[in-house]
Amino acid sequence: MTIRVPLAVFAAIALLGCAACSRDDGPSGAGDCTSDGSTAHRDLRYSEAPGTSAGMQSLDLYVPDRTSGCDRPTPLVVYVHGGAFAAGDKANKVGDKVRLFTGEGWAFASLNYRLVGKPGAGPTRGVYPAAEQDVADAVAYLADHAEDYDLDPTHVTLLGHSAGAFLVALVGTDATFLSRAGLSLDDVACVVPVDTTYDIPQQVAEGGLEGAMFRNAFGDDRTTWKQRSPTGNVVADAGVPAFYVLTRGDRARVAQARAFAEQLAAAGVDAQAVVVPGLSHDEVNDVIGEPGDIAVTPDLMTFLRGCL
Repeated sequence: MTIRVPLAVFAAIALLGCAACSRDDGPSGAGDCTSDGSTAHRDLRYSEAPGTSAGMQSLDLYVPDRTSGCDRPTPLVVYVHGGAFAAGDKANKVGDKVRLFTGEGWAFASLNYRLVGKPGAGPTRGVYPAAEQDVADAVAYLADHAEDYDLDPTHVTLLGHSAGAFLVALVGTDATFLSRAGLSLDDVACVVPVDTTYDIPQQVAEGGLEGAMFRNAFGDDRTTWKQRSPTGNVVADAGVPAFYVLTRGDRARVAQARAFAEQLAAAGVDAQAVVVPGLSHDEVNDVIGEPGDIAVTPDLMTFLRGCL
């Protein structure tokens, strides 16, 4: 495990080389598969849960317009937005991400999911395990339609921010959701949760708005909270994919991200914890792919190139 968390001084993050993070010219490297444009396929409905609106179970897929000399299937980044499990949309601030990932020659999918308490969420009201299953079902839909869009279902990354980061971390550690969708943890190459927390009991104990947010999304039965947390699902030899745990903020938040990465590493998972100083909760996500960004994008792409 590589931990890059300069807690004492919050210095700038240095690039660290490792076998899992190096770029090469393998099957899914950029090479002649880079692109300067993409084709958008919007509002693809990936699941039809009873009573659920199409908008809450749809995704937008951006496929790179790769050169004619590229004969390799397209790796895929699946993005899950934040919004306290109760707000947000697949179209929010994804422009830079679309350009970044499709320019690399990868496809990019941004998905909606059932939101807590919102009209259209159906009888589940968006409460656990609705959103988690939506994420897994979206991955399964893209795998099932890989040939339609020339996707490589063996090279899939889950990327999420805030509540979306919690969702991808949970789907990436608890095999239940992918299994229900006909997949397994082996069908995900890597997971990138961006600035979230990982332990529901700890967050509820701290109270405040975040404690209330987790109660709304995961229920009031405290006996279930640990199992509904990413930290409650990390076990050795379970096929958990590589994790790039990206965070910022106060020491408590950083400590929780670091502890999660250490837990993953202790279970034999390739895990990195990366702290970015000086950015807000929104900014650490917004700068991904932003022209000129040096705080997040370069290190993230180093990791993803090794993974994809």
